[in-house]
Amino acid sequence: MSNENTVTAAPGGFENPAGAASSHPERTTARAVLETLRGYGIDTVFGIPGTHSLEFYRPLRELGIRPITTRHEQGASYGADGWSQVRGLPGVVITTSGPGLLNSLSGAATAYAESRPMILLSPGRPVGHDFRDIGSLHETKNPSAAVNAIVGVSRRVTSAAEAVTMIHDAMRDFAHSRPRPIHIEIPLDILEAPADVPESATAPRPLGEPAPAPEADVAAAVEALAASERPVILAGGGSLAAGEHLLELAELLEAPVITTTNGKGAIPEKHRLSLGADLRLSTAHEFLRSRDALLVIGSKVGEAELWGGDITPQGPVVRVDIMRDQMLCNLTPDVEVPGNSAAVVPQLLAGLRARADAGGPGHAAGSGDVVGSDAAGDVAPSARRAPDLREVFDAMDEEGRTWAPELAALNEIIMNVVPDDTILAGDSSQVTYMGSTTFFRAPVPHSLLYMGTYATLGYGLPAAIGAKLAAPERPVVCLVGDGALMFSIQELMTAVELGLDLPVICVDNGGYGEIRQNMVDRSIQPLGVDLVQPDWVRLAEGFGATGLSATMDILADTVRTALETKGTSLVHLKI
Repeated sequence: MSNENTVTAAPGGFENPAGAASSHPERTTARAVLETLRGYGIDTVFGIPGTHSLEFYRPLRELGIRPITTRHEQGASYGADGWSQVRGLPGVVITTSGPGLLNSLSGAATAYAESRPMILLSPGRPVGHDFRDIGSLHETKNPSAAVNAIVGVSRRVTSAAEAVTMIHDAMRDFAHSRPRPIHIEIPLDILEAPADVPESATAPRPLGEPAPAPEADVAAAVEALAASERPVILAGGGSLAAGEHLLELAELLEAPVITTTNGKGAIPEKHRLSLGADLRLSTAHEFLRSRDALLVIGSKVGEAELWGGDITPQGPVVRVDIMRDQMLCNLTPDVEVPGNSAAVVPQLLAGLRARADAGGPGHAAGSGDVVGSDAAGDVAPSARRAPDLREVFDAMDEEGRTWAPELAALNEIIMNVVPDDTILAGDSSQVTYMGSTTFFRAPVPHSLLYMGTYATLGYGLPAAIGAKLAAPERPVVCLVGDGALMFSIQELMTAVELGLDLPVICVDNGGYGEIRQNMVDRSIQPLGVDLVQPDWVRLAEGFGATGLSATMDILADTVRTALETKGTSLVHLKI
């Protein structure tokens, strides 16, 4: 006997309303969602197939979307983040319900903290079955609420149309606001049902042009910068949209450029005006304080970047940001310039050039020019002499070595071996934040995959996999510590399975070296930080990779061998 309230168990433990269709029409909600993503150029997704997420996988081949199956959903979200940075599109993660979704959240939290675009897709309980504590498979009290506490937006949708609209809205937000990950939970009965949207609704929508700043704000910024004799630029991740215009601006102002780790490579780091990504160093703090104007572009000036330092300059602070709340964070601006750096930096260039053409300040002059000022009190064009940054650069370089001499040395050895266009993946290992951030000179943005704010272990290897998939023509190297690598060592199998030419360099200091030192500094006898190590070479070989053992004196040759090795390799370096 049955009635309209009777339910039957669906495969995998979810319950479906009686009479629900068991067939799988060609254009399901899952397909409509994936059609929408494909229209925006997304051809790769990361995740692990599960009982409840199968309909996401049905149309992938036909749509030309490649699924990357990692060995853990955390690796999927880190891989999607690495892919996103290199490809310039949001990373997409598909998980099953419950544990699959929750396992991915460290990567989602990374994307949130570092302001990166990511889309997470997961199935949910059928409509009307929310909060039923009945022991169904992967039962989770309120997954969307849990994820919403981590990402920008998490929503349990009620139709295909709502899910598709969320993707369109997210793509526009990624382009015009501070990018933050989003999560779409699709109830299982809706996921598998015929889509309630026409194909035309899934077509990509115009994203519009980058938002310029109000003319009055640009004029105020131009006036402040033109009046300065010693300007400096701090470029964050939000500056990368400006592309080559940022270098033009730096050269016009003869302004040194220092970046956050997310802004690393905003201008080529071997350029004469680049001071790298060393905001953590006291030498950098002292230099910034000595300048008479500071232009901050697309950065929250995060505490995790400054390591407690003060960078308040002697003159005005001009801040450019796509979000006003960011301009008010950590360093009070004298001039606020709200807008997208892709539009605002050209506006600043145009304003400074117009001022120069009219006989005012704003163009570069040779180093032999005489410093002077015009009648209005602004710095005359002749004052734009090229700064000699060798002394400050050498001082920063030396301070970086002083912090961690051995890590500096091994980074320099490796950087002298890898090709110039290498993508380097690291994580919250000492070898990264006390070595690679300083001694890896990034030629272009997103050459160092890192997350200075969220600062997680286990990111490096899956992020390297994502980067290699996004740019197979570029060399990709993963350089991390032994404790960090053990967080995601299972992804070595993913790299091997995909046939990726990917050297992984494991710097072994016997465990959690920094935490060990923190304990010593606080007069705590080290506890829980000295780790038993595997036989790293045999471990790599067990995964089907090439295992190599190195010491400092043969490190260069060993890394060369790894770079020339076909397939995945692991170099073990004990220090």
